Formats: sequence, C-alpha cells, structure tokens
Amino acid sequence: FDKTGTLTTDQLVPAGIICAGSSELLPVHAAKAEAATVLAACHSLVYAEGAGLIGDPIELAGIAGVQWSYEPLTQMAHPGNWAKRQARLEFQRTSLANCADASMKSKIEEQMSKLEASITASKLVSDKCNVKQVQIITRHHFASKLQRMSTVVRIAGVNGGKSGVCCLVKGSPEVIKSLLRKDAVPNWYEETHRGLEEKGMRMLALAYRWCPDATDHELKEKPRAWVEADLDFGGLIAFECKIRADSGVVIAALKESAHSVGMLTGDAPLTAYYVAKEIDMCDPKKPAICLKINSDRECYWSGVGGDHRNAVVEPYDCKGGLAALAKKYELVTTEDAIDRAAELSDGAVWKEADHIKVFARMSPQGKAKVIRSMQEFQDAQIFMCGDGGNDVGALKQADVGLALLGGYGNQNTQEVTDEAAPAIEGSADGGADGAEGKLNRQTKAVAKKNTEIQKKFKARMAEKRAELVGLQQAWIQEEMEKAGGVMGMFTAAKSATARMQAELVKEQRKLQKEFGTAYSPTTEDDLMGMEQVQDTLPIVRPGDASVAAPFTSRQPSVRAVVDLIRQGRCTLLSALQQQQIMMLQSLVAAYTFSALSLEGARSSERQLMASNWLILIASLAFSYSTPIETMHPQRPLRSLFHPAIFISMVGQAVIHLVCMAYAVKLATDTMGPAKLREVLEFHKRVRAGEEVGAEDEEDPWKAFELMWSKPFMPNLMNTVIFLVENAQIVAVLLVNYKGRPWMLGVIENHYLSMSLFVSIAGLVVCSWGWAPGLNEMIHLEPFPDDEFRWKVVSLVSISLLGTFIWDRLVLMVFAPEIFQAMLQQARETKLKDFAGVGMTFAKVVGGLAIFFSGNLMIWIGAGWFWWKRRQAAAQ
Repeated sequence: FDKTGTLTTDQLVPAGIICAGSSELLPVHAAKAEAATVLAACHSLVYAEGAGLIGDPIELAGIAGVQWSYEPLTQMAHPGNWAKRQARLEFQRTSLANCADASMKSKIEEQMSKLEASITASKLVSDKCNVKQVQIITRHHFASKLQRMSTVVRIAGVNGGKSGVCCLVKGSPEVIKSLLRKDAVPNWYEETHRGLEEKGMRMLALAYRWCPDATDHELKEKPRAWVEADLDFGGLIAFECKIRADSGVVIAALKESAHSVGMLTGDAPLTAYYVAKEIDMCDPKKPAICLKINSDRECYWSGVGGDHRNAVVEPYDCKGGLAALAKKYELVTTEDAIDRAAELSDGAVWKEADHIKVFARMSPQGKAKVIRSMQEFQDAQIFMCGDGGNDVGALKQADVGLALLGGYGNQNTQEVTDEAAPAIEGSADGGADGAEGKLNRQTKAVAKKNTEIQKKFKARMAEKRAELVGLQQAWIQEEMEKAGGVMGMFTAAKSATARMQAELVKEQRKLQKEFGTAYSPTTEDDLMGMEQVQDTLPIVRPGDASVAAPFTSRQPSVRAVVDLIRQGRCTLLSALQQQQIMMLQSLVAAYTFSALSLEGARSSERQLMASNWLILIASLAFSYSTPIETMHPQRPLRSLFHPAIFISMVGQAVIHLVCMAYAVKLATDTMGPAKLREVLEFHKRVRAGEEVGAEDEEDPWKAFELMWSKPFMPNLMNTVIFLVENAQIVAVLLVNYKGRPWMLGVIENHYLSMSLFVSIAGLVVCSWGWAPGLNEMIHLEPFPDDEFRWKVVSLVSISLLGTFIWDRLVLMVFAPEIFQAMLQQARETKLKDFAGVGMTFAKVVGGLAIFFSGNLMIWIGAGWFWWKRRQAAAQ
C-alpha cells in the first residue's frame, strides 16, 4: 500500500510551523516572513481551467496555511488570500437579501459572521508582513531521488523588509540539513523533527539564501548546485493526514485471510511507521527497528522512536537473517539503506525483502524495484494500491494494481455504521467474526446511507425543477418585453432555458454541499477550509495512477482491495471449473455421437431440445457464480494442470466412457441384429427424403413445428444413451462445481441447484416410466424389464457417485489443505441453509402456475404484489 491518499486522506492539513530562533510549534499563519516566502514561492503549482490551482497537495496546503495567494500567469505570490472568501461573502449577502425563511436567514448570517472573521484575520496577517510580493524567476522541480525542490525569486520588501534576489529550498529534513551552513543548524533540529514524525506528522524543512542581484537571464543559467548550497535555516513545517476510517479494518481482514501486507511510501520512516502502527499493519506490541547507514557507509539496525531512536539495536548481517529479526522486531527501511545493504550483501537482502513491513523514502523506481524483487525471489503475487504519479511504476509492476481517485478531501475519516442492522452471530458475511465481518457491515451501512442521500437529492431536485418550470413562463415574458418582435420570442425562450439550466446547476452544487457523501457529510466549515486550499471545491478526477493500474476505485477507501480479491478468486475458480466441464462434456458428447453413428442411429430433435434446455439453465447459473463475503486463508488452485485437477479429469473421463461403452453394449445385445438393422434402414430412408413430412419453411414457428414432428423411430439404444449421457452431464456439473470456501456453494446458487435437481428428477421419472406420455413425447422406448432398468440405473449411479468419490479422493491426496477447507465448510452446512433453495423453487413453480393459468386478472394481481414487495425491500 501507498500511504498518503491511500491509507490516509489526500488532504494535508498544516498542523504548525517552527521558525528559526525557536523550537516552539506555532500556527502556520504566524510564520516568519522567510518561512512564509518559501512556502508561497517554492512550488510547482499551475492553473487549470475549471479547477483553479492544482498540484502537489502539500504545496496547496502550505500556501493556504500561510494565507498567501499565487497568480500563475505572472508567477507572482503575495500575502493575503481572502479574494475567494470575499466573493463567497458577497454571494451570501445576496442570498440573505432574497431569503424569506427565518431559520435559513439565521444559518446564512452565522456563515457570514465566520467568513467576515476569517477575512479580517487574513488581512491582519497580510498587513503585518514585511514582504509585498515575490516573483519566481526559475524553478528546479522536485526530484524523488534528491528529496527537495528549489526556486530563485525576486522579493519586493515593504514595512522595512529586505528586497532582492533569494534562493528558496524545501525538502525532507534529513536532506535540507546537509545543505545548511554548519552554524545555521539549530541544536534542536534533529530531535524536534523526529519527535513530530513519531506522532505521524509529515515534515518539510525550509531554507533560503540571499544572493547578489543579477538579471533574470543570469539567474536562469545558474546550476541547481549553486541554488541549493550554503543555505540559512527558515523553519520546519508539520502537516497531518487523517487516517481513513476503514483502513485498519481492511488491513486486519487481509491479515486474517493470511495475506502479507506492507507499505511503500515516500514519507519519512517515523511518519510511515506511525501510520502502519495505527492501522495494525505493524504490531504495536513489537518493537521496531530501522535500517540505516553510518558515516562509514556501513548498515546497522537502529531503534524507531522513544529512547532507542538512534541506538544501534542490531548489527547488519550481510548473510541475511531478516527472517529471524522479523520474529523479534517490526522492520523498517529507506531506499538508500536497502540499496546499500544490497551492495554489501551482493543482492542477498532482496531475497528476504518480504520480511520488511515499511519501505520509506522510496522513489517511484524504488517502489517498483521492491515489488520486482519479491516477484523474482519469493515468487509472490503482488497487489499494489496507490493514488499518485509516484505509484505508477509500482502499479504497473505489480500483478494486480488498484488506483484510487483523488480529490475527496477528508472524507471517510469517521466510521459509518448502521445501528439498525446489528451483527448476526455466525452469519454468512462473517457476522461478528473478525475484521471482515465488521467490514461487510460497514459496506452495507455505506450503501444504505448512499441510497438515502440519493433519494433526498432526487426529491429536492424534483421540487426545484417544478419551481423553475413555474417561473419559466414569467422569465420568457420578461425577456420578450426587453427584446420585442418575432425574433425576440426565440431569444427569450433560449435565454429562459439557459437561465433554468444555470439555476439547476446552482441547486445541484448547493445540495451536494448540504448532503455530502455516504462516507462523511460535508459541513460548511469543511468547505471553507477546502476552498482555502483549492481555488474551487474538490474535483474528483483520474490521474496517472488510474491510467497505469488495471483497476480504479471511485471510493475514498481501500476496501476495493478486498472486493477485488474476492471477485478474483471467484473468477479464477469459475474459469478453471468451466474448462474442466467443457472438456469432460466434449468427451462424453464425442463418444455418444460416435456410438450412435456406428450403429446408424441418432438422437431425436425432441431429445436434444429437452436435455439442452435444462443443461443450458444449469450452465448459465454456473457462469454467474458469486463470491462469498469472506476471504478464506486457503488459496484456490490456479492451474488446470495441477495434479488435483488434471488427474481428477482423467479419472472422471475414464469412468464416464467405461459406463457409456457398457451401456451401448447392453442396449445392442438386448436389441439384437434384426432390430438394429430395422433402425438403420429407417434412418436411411429419412436421410433419402422418403419420409420427410413437408418442405422447409421460412416462418420460425412453422419451422419449429416441422422440426418437432420430424420422423424418428424410438429404440432401446437411443433411449439408454440419452439417459446415461444426460446423467453424466449432470454429474460433470455437480462434481466439478466447488463453491465454498471461495464462492457460493451448490445449495446457495439456487438456480444451479434447482436446474440440476429438475434434471435428475426428470431422468428418474423417465427411467422408471412414471410418465408414459412424457417418454412418448421425447421418443423414449420403454425398458424390456426391471432387470434391464436396474442395470441402467446402476450405470447412472456409478457415473455420478464414482466420479464424485474419485474427484474428492484425488483432491484429498494432492491438495489436502483445500480438501480440509471444503470439508470444514460442508460440516458447517445446516438444514436451514436449504430453505433458500426451497423458496426459490416455490417461486418458480408459483410463477409457472400463474403464467399457465391464462387469467389476466391473476397476472395483474401477481404483478402488483411483486411490485409492492420490491418497494418494501428497497425501503
């Protein structure tokens, strides 16, 4: 997992700033001029039409925190950022003048009071600043490897402030420290930034250097090394990102299902470890150590946090030993440290990289390298989840990549629950059992809340639309009086329509602010804060990550990881089982056609239609398999050539073919040569056209009637082969459908179980001749005696039970873990689990009875009852 924007929100909130001369954490708007100038003019923000200023969230948060504004066209920054709030205040004044509702007036006045206080405070900060404006001359953009960026600016002072050319630099505290003048590093520098990082803060160090005046051309020619040398300390700024409410639950669910989880982030090790500990990715009870490099370029393991922050806890062993260390400690590393360790160990450290939980200060290339090493040395299947451009390499390198869209701000930081739906002990969705049961309940609560919001939203929009339709005629009349003439009528209609659309868009935005989302409501204070960070309200938009990843989630949550794993397992299992079924059915069908053709016989059209209808329903139900709402620790088989699958298929094919061969021999011996010759002669005459009833018709219904009435001579061999073949096809479906513990079982897949039950019941009825009319209709000849009937029934039973026992025996031998998992699921099956199949069967029978009644009133009544039940379920 990436950290910022993935496990945490993507909205960075300035927590405070420490300026030169004091180690006290102050509000960001109280920053000294030097620190404020770095935050306001050392960035890569750009303007986008319709979106305002866009760029790195930390840069947007920084410039908003010091309450400066930036003009991209002139590349000019200056104190004061109240323009947007001033426009919002004017809009509120207009709304207040047109509002008649007393409660709404009170609410608007409260909002106006907050805006006025905020604007006054911003103006006060601006008036005290001794910088009038700052113009950016040239930039050296942020580089992950360098962990810093810099600009050269021209500052215009005011109120006694200094004017001139200045180099501004910001970056990670470790890197900026190495660029400062020796006497410019405060003695509290290291202790202070590490202490804040241990609390989960994201830290940036700020530095500057005044330079001799020069022309813009000369400044642009200066190399980056010149800009970023001999710097003065400007300050340390701390940002915080709230952890998403369900990140810990998702991580716990993955760990419960035997998945290993880790973090790849560009943040500092202490910040990353804090988040990993908070979401239980790292065990809070286990001490953590971080791989570091000393001045001699040797690696060592240092304590993370507390009194052991810089102590050497363990020496680095070039021969490996990470597995043993991971039993005692949670392991953390940086990209530089693990690269150096790889040099010292000739790459051996990459063979054990899966034991490290947190990879910090990682570049995009470094993230991809870590994933590549795990795929190569541990043969691991990697799932990567990220949201930014620095995750693109990792998302493409991973076996599965999931991108999250940005722009949701601080949504999903409060847990969403449904008090009206308490957990049910032992329920199929996990009930109260573990983190995944809690995640399932949260997901249902979010879906329910989203439905309620959409319902309210649609109702309010419908009311507004009706109101505007009533005003539209007055608008048209007003415009016609202004324009006059015939053409004025068309202009008035166009103008009124455009006005109506504008009012609807305005109402839509207003309701979006009012209702928020299912994850968390958006309050007015939240919107004011976000407008200070972004020039407009948040816009959810795809980025580089969504282009690189095969999957993208629109939710501000990592719970889609669980959904993808569940669905992926179900899809894998369905694909393998369908391949098994297709191969076995093809073998059975090929042998059946061969046996009939050798004796000059064939299957009748009625038999083919009767069997194919039922088998088609079963096959369709099979293909629509649904994953269950729990991830089992045992993985499903993923290869058709695994012994448990391949040997089972071979054994099943042998059993089916032997039974079919014996059935053909039994039928031919009983019929005798004379009867076989009679059947052969009949089919010869049919093929020669002597007994064709009519010419082919273009009308489909007439063609169906002709096909249904096509001449056919029922015979014992055809009857036996029809019954045995269909029994074997049912056996193939029943034996090779393995649902739980990854997808719905046979009794939970109601349409599959019902179609198989009807198929088996039909075969039993036809075998015993309990419905002579049905046998006659599908051209089945009665069996000569009970002894023959029992032989055929025995063949059917051997095909079904024999293949089932063989398949499970092979599974027990070659995949015992999966066999035990399936056996455990079978033991947990209760009698009440069959109730769903019975209810579905009753609904189908009832529906058919209503349909074949032919009574229009009964149809209308049944439709009304179904509609009412559906509305009640939706509510």
